[in-house]
Amino acid sequence: MLAEAPGWRSPMTRCECVELPFDEVARRIREEGAALEEILDRTGCGRLCTACLPDLRAHLARRR
Repeated sequence: MLAEAPGWRSPMTRCECVELPFDEVARRIREEGAALEEILDRTGCGRLCTACLPDLRAHLARRR
């Protein structure tokens, strides 16, 4: 079994606070033509603890 490097963690794939997958955020941006901030305001994603925001932004950047 491989040991994980200290400080390493798997990237988040959803906002745990509102249980919204990052793929759903990306879909809404694409299909609705909405800005990320608008989607975050409407869904509450990234607005409570904010822990998901770095991984969400990285996820969206990879999809471009």
